[in-house]
Amino acid sequence: MMERLARQAAGTKGSTLDPIGRDLPRLVTVPLKAIEPDPAQPRKDLGTIQDLALSIRAHGLLQPIIVEAVDADRFRILAGERRFAACRELQLESVPCIVRTTAEHSRLALQLIENLHRKDLHPLEVAQAYQRLMEEFGLTQRELAQEVGKSLSSVNETLRLLNLPPEVQADVRTSEQTSKAVLLEISKAPEPETQREMWQQAREGKLTTRTARKAKRTGNPPKPRPQSMTIELEEATVTVRFKSGEATSERVRVVLATARAQASDLRE
Repeated sequence: MMERLARQAAGTKGSTLDPIGRDLPRLVTVPLKAIEPDPAQPRKDLGTIQDLALSIRAHGLLQPIIVEAVDADRFRILAGERRFAACRELQLESVPCIVRTTAEHSRLALQLIENLHRKDLHPLEVAQAYQRLMEEFGLTQRELAQEVGKSLSSVNETLRLLNLPPEVQADVRTSEQTSKAVLLEISKAPEPETQREMWQQAREGKLTTRTARKAKRTGNPPKPRPQSMTIELEEATVTVRFKSGEATSERVRVVLATARAQASDLRE
């Protein structure tokens, strides 16, 4: 794929497409009869399209078909053969399409794949780039793994991050403290509400990979570890509150001993 795309993109002007996905493609509605499959499409077996057709009938075509203009009123598919076949099965009159040239489409694929080798990409940006490659270029997870040089399990896990609720994804982008391992465990939680609660714990530094796995198994977010301990005495109530970390008995004993020594110094 990479060699074919490189040949198609060679000798063309630099692209203004954003590899992460913020470019503004030309979106138009095209009559289905004006679209033709790509005769050079290497994948001949499109598999079953019944489930896809049912989804399109219920929700509409959420991912436009990518086409190039052949002439004034004819378009050839660059990506989206299965979506096209499902729409034809439903006898739709027109479908939303993104119009690109072959060279633009090839450059976008190259940019997306090359951009994934940057070291400063956030895990969510990687997941979105993976998803875009799969949707726009009709790649399976296995094919995508081969193109980006990752294991199939690594690609699958990264894509799981897109299961996080939208508001959590937005918050995650601004956080530099939470590891990818913790985010992956949160994304595996069965319910969005559990994911939200686990993320809150992670933001506060109270969620580790181990506790996240436990929460995923039980379906319950881990309870915050107490940061304070209160001791009831006959003449007073003493509360020790730590700035960070758990209020264990040993830590409380050390703090009280330190406070006692400092109080003795004050009396002297």
